[in-house]
Amino acid sequence: MDSFINIATLVALLVNTIALIVVIYQTSIAKRSLTITKKSIDDAKTQRQLEILPKFTWIIEVQVQLEHWKRDLQERKDKLQKGVNEKNDEMVKEASDTRIKSSKDLSLNKFLYDNMPSWLRELWISGAQYYYDAIAPLPSVYKDEKPNYNYAQSWISERGEDSLQAISKLLEYLEDMVPSVILNTPASLSDKDFLRD
Repeated sequence: MDSFINIATLVALLVNTIALIVVIYQTSIAKRSLTITKKSIDDAKTQRQLEILPKFTWIIEVQVQLEHWKRDLQERKDKLQKGVNEKNDEMVKEASDTRIKSSKDLSLNKFLYDNMPSWLRELWISGAQYYYDAIAPLPSVYKDEKPNYNYAQSWISERGEDSLQAISKLLEYLEDMVPSVILNTPASLSDKDFLRD
């Protein structure tokens, strides 16, 4: 009986050893697979950056526009909140004053829109729509020489906040899109100075 238990123990030990070797081998394969996947993703990102390099100025243009809209909305939101808190009619009037009366007043360049990559165009137009959605109703905050504090508070917590969050999310998609070494290229000479006729 002891020999049967010893044989069973040896067989179990052998099976466990084989199972351990298989697990180690699978882990090694999984690690290699993850390394290859990461390299593939990095290569795809580099490829995408290289493909858009000739038109990277469009990315910068869209990024600058989104940042401008975000900053404008944040400043208006902060000023409105301060005006509402202090019941300051002049501050509310100043924050609600805008030259944007229609979507065309955003003055988006049609040439850029028609020629930029479709994914970038969608980011740009989405940002414009969120900005316009927030900015268009602002004149109602101060109408007929009177502030509407309830509407101002509603704008702050709903439209203003929603648009700010959406534009911030759009900006995340453009992060690191243009390599920083290109953005920081010395500008002492123009591109044409390096070209020969």
